[in-house]
Amino acid sequence: MMKKIILTVSSFLVIGCWWTQVENKSYKYTLRNESGKDIKVSSFRTFYPPRETPDITTLDNEEELIKTYEVSSQPDIFNFISFFNGDSLIVNYNNERKQIFTFPTENERNPFYHTGTNVTFVFTQQDYENAEDCNENCE
Repeated sequence: MMKKIILTVSSFLVIGCWWTQVENKSYKYTLRNESGKDIKVSSFRTFYPPRETPDITTLDNEEELIKTYEVSSQPDIFNFISFFNGDSLIVNYNNERKQIFTFPTENERNPFYHTGTNVTFVFTQQDYENAEDCNENCE
């Protein structure tokens, strides 16, 4: 009788090790505009499948956009590629200046640099000043 109990408990332990329950994981990505200018972010995808027509995200000065993701499968890595649905960005500051960001990057001032479960990226006045002057032709 004791052998049956030990065998049954052992079987449940082995099956339990094989059976891994996937927990939902929540991701929160926030994009905030504190640049002093309204911005338009054009997002392109150069990786598979490529997309030439951009997705557009606009943010007025002092506005923020929050996106949350609930994931129950692997891989569970999110970053601003998921947020923008692209890996290349053109940020247009009120049709005065523009910045281009691409993935991958080692630059902390690039939104694609940041990953995690609760991430906020802020476009700042310094970003506007560092952007290139586009003579009102920022498209």
